[in-house]
Formats: sequence, structure tokens, C-alpha cells
Amino acid sequence: MKRLVLLSVLLLGLILFPQQGLAGAWPQAEGTGQIITSLATSTSDTGFDGRNNGRSLEFSKWEFSSLASWGVVRDASLFVKPTLQRLSADRSGGGTDHTFGVTDTEVGGTFAVWHGRDSIISLQPMARLPFFYNPDRNPALGSGHLDLEIRALYGTNLTVAGLPAFFDGQVAWRERTGPPANEVSLDLTLGLRADSDLQVLLQSFNTVSTGDAGPGYGEFRRHKLQVSAVYQLTDDLSLQVGVNQAVAGHNDGNERGVMAALWMKV
Repeated sequence: MKRLVLLSVLLLGLILFPQQGLAGAWPQAEGTGQIITSLATSTSDTGFDGRNNGRSLEFSKWEFSSLASWGVVRDASLFVKPTLQRLSADRSGGGTDHTFGVTDTEVGGTFAVWHGRDSIISLQPMARLPFFYNPDRNPALGSGHLDLEIRALYGTNLTVAGLPAFFDGQVAWRERTGPPANEVSLDLTLGLRADSDLQVLLQSFNTVSTGDAGPGYGEFRRHKLQVSAVYQLTDDLSLQVGVNQAVAGHNDGNERGVMAALWMKV
């Protein structure tokens, strides 16, 4: 029954939304799955470097996503992540533009390529599919182009200050088939088991554009920190709440936000 439920969710995602990478270097165990449903909101009213021109133009985002993953064989899992967004952006001449709809949907897989006693290395190919939205709307829900990404992930279990912990490091290359520019990302996570039912996540997300940005776009750089807590409600259900803040960048906003997510094992 559990398999049927998750496979139905995956199929529904592929039908209705045919299109972060999955968090963590460990693939789902064969025959098991997880659904992470999240709601996040953020705002930005000034920017770093090129975006910081003295004007206070607000950009805001609401995002609802559902990441479903399933272990298909040993050391390999597949995932799909459809996302809804509501974007608002102030115009320099006055007024505000709004956009709502499905943004790029992520599909891919996580494949372990090396195991140590407490560590793992995985590869995660992913495609971002630009369906069901108009890329000419302002603000745009996506670029309107196919994005392909390959991500290398390293995870290890360790002990920090006497507490069980894990570290997860990810390096990614995103190849775009149109503007804006390609991207290189470095994402770092330190998870601390503060209690049998409570885990604290300290995360750093970093993205830098590379190569030709294309007409109407410029190079950019963003660095964001996030702190969150994951509380285990039942054996199969956990709640995550967190806050995040952009701490540096170039041609990018000073984004700050909050998020909440339900993690469900299936």
C-alpha cells in the first residue's frame, strides 16, 4: 500500500507537472520513499553591489513545493519536485507586478558511487523542465529553457561536541540551454542531533554565475545561510522550521525569509 501511495504521487507529479536536487548524499533505501512538502516566503528590498543603487524596490516570493523520492534499487533513488510560486516585484516607475503559477519542475536521481564505513559519495543528475508558464511574464517564473545539472555529493557521520552529527557537502554544475548564465554551486550542511527527537541543521548555499549571461542578464553571485530545526513528531513524520538570510552577493538581492516543511516517510 505504501508503495502504491508514493508511486501514485510520483505519477501525478509527472502528469500534472511533467518537467534542490534531493537533499543529502544518501539515496533512499530500495523500496522506501520520502515526501517533503514545504512552504517558504522571502523578501528583498535592496541588493549587493550592482543591485544596491539607493532605491528600495521590494521583491517578494511565496513558494510551495513537494519533493517525492523513491529508492528503486540498491544505492539508487529517483525524485520529482513540482513547485508553485507567487512572485511580486516593484517597478521603478511605480506599481507592482505579480505572477503566480508552476515554475520549473525538477526530476532526477541520486546514485551512490562509493561507500566508506561512515561516509558516502553520490552523483545526482537532474533536469529542470520549463512547463506550464509564460517566460515573458514579469517577474518571470523561470527562464523558459531546459536546465541540466550534475551534482557530486559527499556525506559522512561524525560527532561534534559530544553530539551525533552528519556533514553533507555538494558541488554542482548547471548547464542552461539559454540565458541567463550557467551556474556553479557549493552547498554545505552540518546536522546536529540535539535530542532523540530534535535535529538542528546549519546550512550554507552559494551560487556563482559563469560564462556568457545572454541579453538582458548579468553575472551574479549569491551566498545564503539557513538555520532550521527538524522535530520528529512520529516514527514517519517530522516537522522542519527555519530562517535564512543572504549574507553577501553581487547583482543579487539581500533576500531574507522563513520556511516550514513536513517530512513524511512512505
